[in-house]
Amino acid sequence: MRKTRLFVALSLLAIALAAAAVLSGCGTKGADPTDTTQGRPQSVTAYETGQYTKPAADKWQTNNWMIQTRSADPDGVSKDGKSKIWEVYYFTPTPEQGNQMFVIYNRGNVWPNAPSDSKGSDKGLDIYRKNKPPDFRVDSGEAYQVARQNGGGDFMDGHPDARANMQLRCKADYDAIGEKTPSAQYKWIWDVAFKEPKVGADELHVLVDGMTGDFISKDTNTTGTTGQ
Repeated sequence: MRKTRLFVALSLLAIALAAAAVLSGCGTKGADPTDTTQGRPQSVTAYETGQYTKPAADKWQTNNWMIQTRSADPDGVSKDGKSKIWEVYYFTPTPEQGNQMFVIYNRGNVWPNAPSDSKGSDKGLDIYRKNKPPDFRVDSGEAYQVARQNGGGDFMDGHPDARANMQLRCKADYDAIGEKTPSAQYKWIWDVAFKEPKVGADELHVLVDGMTGDFISKDTNTTGTTGQ
């Protein structure tokens, strides 16, 4: 009789523990099925953007490399060079057509776009193929600080509503369309553009070496290097 009572008591205890576990599980918030970011951060630097977008480029073509990246957030980049939106352009030497693709990073989402032809027709394609750039060494945060120290900070002080956006291009991206660079020595060039968000506003472009972080030049009231 005692064994029977002990068995019943243990059985009831097990049932109670199981019920408690179920009830506590009901109160746990599961993963949001509508979240497509897979835990990626809302705002990132240019280097981080490359890490997040390269897998999408590799699915397109295994042999590819970055030729340009640029911020595209209407609010501009933050003081640490982070942006919620980036566009990263990749090139592959393999096909004759559809050899360029850009991937958008938007608040943690990664959106690859349809491939297109590279700039500069056949001559440009040949330049891209023969001039694969080294990995850039200066991230957007460092480039932004250099730009601020060389005119950008004063511009922002005089234009409180101004915002900054950034673009990094490899030398081949200039050469493919016959666009001059300040010097042939530059493998990557950052163009940090400071501008107020209105038509006809003053604009300052500060160029920074994407390999060393050295200041190159600055220019006011220009259209800048638009790239794509």
